[in-house]
Amino acid sequence: MAVRYAISWLYGEFRVALIRRRQLEAHWVAPDKVETTAQLLEALDAAADHMDLSLKGDVVVVHEHDLHSHDYLEVPAMGKRDLEKYLHRRVEQDKTFIQKPAWCYHQVRHKDGKQGVLLHLLPKDLVDATTKACAAAGLAPKSYVPLTEIVSDHLPSVDLIVGELVLVVANFAERTELIVAHRSGEALFVRELSYGGVPENLERLVTDINRTIRYARQQLGRVIDMALIMGQMETAVLNACAERLEVPVAIDEDANDPFFWALAATRLSGRLSANFISVFAQNNLDWELARRVGVLASVAMLVVSIGSTLIAQGWLARIAGLKSDAQADALVVQKDIDQVRDRLESGQRKVDHLARLRTAGRDLPTRYLAYLTRVVPPEVTLTRIQFGSTDQGVELALQGFVPGDLRQGARTLAGFERALQARPWEIEITESFTRLWMEQFARGGPDSERPLRFVIRGRLG
Repeated sequence: MAVRYAISWLYGEFRVALIRRRQLEAHWVAPDKVETTAQLLEALDAAADHMDLSLKGDVVVVHEHDLHSHDYLEVPAMGKRDLEKYLHRRVEQDKTFIQKPAWCYHQVRHKDGKQGVLLHLLPKDLVDATTKACAAAGLAPKSYVPLTEIVSDHLPSVDLIVGELVLVVANFAERTELIVAHRSGEALFVRELSYGGVPENLERLVTDINRTIRYARQQLGRVIDMALIMGQMETAVLNACAERLEVPVAIDEDANDPFFWALAATRLSGRLSANFISVFAQNNLDWELARRVGVLASVAMLVVSIGSTLIAQGWLARIAGLKSDAQADALVVQKDIDQVRDRLESGQRKVDHLARLRTAGRDLPTRYLAYLTRVVPPEVTLTRIQFGSTDQGVELALQGFVPGDLRQGARTLAGFERALQARPWEIEITESFTRLWMEQFARGGPDSERPLRFVIRGRLG
């Protein structure tokens, strides 16, 4: 039986599992949150120290990130080629980030003949960095899926479900994902809450779940029959949900396992529609890069005809109406409010931090250089240091190199960035070493003996 690896990277919670004969044989959990590319490289390197990654097996990645969006679109019946042309245009309209997007989708077909699409968007550079990091660890990425793919595959096997529609409450340490789905597994829409299901968030959680239940009834014209809790949730919160939610509540005991999502990812059907690697490879990667990073799956290039026939005006009017309805969506408004609140809190923390730095006196550069002498790893050679003040805070740039292979260099520089972000300076990294690391990786692979050149930029305050 082939060896398979699985990575669950869900809102910063990072786990790696080795599966043989559908059994969990070895695993590793990152002790801290993994959010950046540098932290991803460091986490995979640490995992290799604790479990055997040398078997060169395939790896399945299930990933959720704050920049990940999931939009449900109703579309008229059309062929795959026309559908993907339409979605390609929608991607630029719907993305919520400035980077170039990677996207995939899951088709939903209803009994009444209507067709829908759950469109998933993620920054392209995040998908690119993840596949390269896996390849550097000797793993061959085969599928890279959002959480909804796991839920869609798992729901038909859950005996607890009653009725036709279910609200899945997927609970994590710092986030909660709400997925309205048919009992057959087809997800109809997704809502992400910016907090986890812990006692201090109980009132918000109950309010938001009930609001989602009412919204689904209004928008879909159908009643949600039950809520299914997936993931570990404290007893007090479970009891409150059972008492105060507007629908019956059931608990999926299988999903209490911390490695449930990773194990479930290895059991997915090979005919996935929502797979970032397949669509990403078909539309964005060239064959040489795919070969170098170890993406060994067979990739067919999507050929789009420039002279394709325009869609009828009546259909365009219908799409415009759907877009207008979506913009008026109360859930989107609530999500925007949550994001603004989070940004305000983050901004206030930065203002306070900058005020503390300014009170430290005019010898800030001297003090910072003295600090650098303590935290620069002995393997790192700095060739240039820039330091200056702007309206946004104190900007700095470090340039240099690390000898040895790229994998060891990435480990060293990831630790260096972590030291820069720690107290007392708490530097915000605005450009990570990983930008040049990925360029050098593409040219020479992870074992290149050329010195690893790097640039790290950051901001104080």
